[in-house]
Amino acid sequence: MRPPLVRPSKLSDSKDGNGKALSSGWAANFAIGCTHGCPFCYVNSIVRRVYSKRYRFLTEYKWGDYLLLPRNIEDLISLTPWNRLKGEEVLMSSMHDPYLPQLVEITNRILDRGLREGVRFCIQTRSTLVLRSFKLLEKYNSQVRLQISIATLEENLFRLIEPRVPSPMKRLKILEKAKNKGIKTGVIIAPILPPVPQREDLENDLRSIFENLANIGVDQVFGEMLHPRGTNLKLLEEVIGEKISISDLIKLDKKIGKLFETLLKKFNLTGRWWYEHWNDRNRAFNKPKRGTKRHVVFSQKMRPRLFRPTHLIYSSLR
Repeated sequence: MRPPLVRPSKLSDSKDGNGKALSSGWAANFAIGCTHGCPFCYVNSIVRRVYSKRYRFLTEYKWGDYLLLPRNIEDLISLTPWNRLKGEEVLMSSMHDPYLPQLVEITNRILDRGLREGVRFCIQTRSTLVLRSFKLLEKYNSQVRLQISIATLEENLFRLIEPRVPSPMKRLKILEKAKNKGIKTGVIIAPILPPVPQREDLENDLRSIFENLANIGVDQVFGEMLHPRGTNLKLLEEVIGEKISISDLIKLDKKIGKLFETLLKKFNLTGRWWYEHWNDRNRAFNKPKRGTKRHVVFSQKMRPRLFRPTHLIYSSLR
């Protein structure tokens, strides 16, 4: 994996971003794969599209059963020009959870280096292992916002679509602890699925989530519908046992979006519903805003060696 560790990202509300205020146009990704194995995640399709020729063995593994780590992580951290990113907000991370058990130590080293250089971070996770970073996050609380993702509070549904993730209530307790330490908090309620046998009352579930968030006093709340991309719709249908209609998703996007906005006002919370843009084939895509690209110049062109992951697969990144 080549430096720099931090690279441009569209997950931003900057001029060239897609309107999702998760960074100022930067993201730090340092692994391929994610052991959470959530069937709704479409990162798997991105990984297979981008890396299928280079890492053909990935086709032998199901989503959630592979994780590739760079063996040159120290080089990646040291050769990233953090001083040029001072004041910028970096999303950690967009392609994997930064608090997978195998990544916690690496995440802490990245945060320590970046925060000392004045870089801001938006940490996005579904894991309670973020507690291991609380001492550091509290020290630099003016440079950090901690966001968790929640799809539902219904246990029957949660167990199917987030099989390896701590319960939603445990994740909410993380936000309570963060608030008590002066850390800015946020939640992404996603992906919102249409009514399914495991959770027929979608609107009541959403209201329950908002009630909990209001009680905690989170700083911001975002939400979005399920994105049908790659094979995620097929994987979801297999675990839920019911067909998911894309036309229903299109209709629900507007309906739930309006309910979401109503609940924001009712519970006096700040946030935004990320309305999906649908093309003529009824496939979802995020429509980026037009604008001028922003650059931070990186001069390093070296290609360091990479770490051989031993916990899931037997090939190293090159």
